[in-house]
Amino acid sequence: MNFRLLFGISEINREKWSEFVSAHPHGTIFQSPEMFDLYASVNSYKPLVYALEDENGAYRILLLAVIIDDFKGWMGQFSSRTLIYGGPIIDLNTEHPELLTEIVLDALIKEVRKKSLYIQIRNLTDLSLFEPVFRSKSFVKHDHLNLIVRTANTEETINCISKSKIRQARQSLMNGAEVVQATTVEEIHEFYLILEKMYRTRIHKPLPPESFFQTFLEASNKGKLGVILLAKLKGHVIGGIVCPVSPGKTLFEWYICGEDKAYQKIHPSVLLTYSAIEYAAKNGFQKFDFMGIGNPDIPYGVREFKSKFGGRTVNYGRFLLVNNKPIYLLASLGYIVLTFFKIITFQRDRKKQG
Repeated sequence: MNFRLLFGISEINREKWSEFVSAHPHGTIFQSPEMFDLYASVNSYKPLVYALEDENGAYRILLLAVIIDDFKGWMGQFSSRTLIYGGPIIDLNTEHPELLTEIVLDALIKEVRKKSLYIQIRNLTDLSLFEPVFRSKSFVKHDHLNLIVRTANTEETINCISKSKIRQARQSLMNGAEVVQATTVEEIHEFYLILEKMYRTRIHKPLPPESFFQTFLEASNKGKLGVILLAKLKGHVIGGIVCPVSPGKTLFEWYICGEDKAYQKIHPSVLLTYSAIEYAAKNGFQKFDFMGIGNPDIPYGVREFKSKFGGRTVNYGRFLLVNNKPIYLLASLGYIVLTFFKIITFQRDRKKQG
């Protein structure tokens, strides 16, 4: 059978693209046309989409990637990266899916080799069957844990959450907090101020601009992409969680923040996580996906926090292909130093607690 490689929205039929992703058991919102639109709305993002079409016009493989360049000029050399969430999506019923996957990977690598420092595939499902293909293209697999909560049965889902987290969530509600779905640009602005502060002072990783979340809200208000849940107290936003959705399948936690130390007996992060899981359970989703709980070899306090909400830990890992090793090593050095101090601080705090 002959196949044709398609590239870009001018060549790929949007309806067929959407149908392929929706019908595939591993298809997610992160490989959808709506996610392409979100990426395209941000100046520093450049989405790329590929599809392999057979001679009958059916799509057999689809891959959505995004080049993110936080800085222009020479600084861009240290930050430009290509990310892929939950892709490629591969039709396992086609003949020689490994060979077809190679075709799409070759096209992507050729396109971004000189435009980004590295390519990272953030697996949302088990792609170990295709690991030899990725390795043949010089990708290296790194361990990366994730936590998935089954939400098909509401009662069973809530019973798996630790009693302390249920108590904190209910205490927050009793003390005046509430969780609502975001609907206005003003709410997103309040949410973004909290999120930006957390990334600047604690996480120290790049954060999309506010326009990214405003565009997500616009889509959400039209019933697309997902929902943004906000924790409020006396009308003011004190936290939020951005949840992309794959209808009937999965509700994801993409970004979350909360002013946990600002209020007594109010626990925004706990309340938001609990509410998002409850939302998934009550709205027909099969699972809630935390989208990563870190490298198993590196201490990570967030992993301990999230583990209190039940679920199953998986290690689908991430595939990494470095396009420019000297610059990548130089850029990584600063991050390694920061991580080292985080580990020392974590161990010191644990000793104080123990």
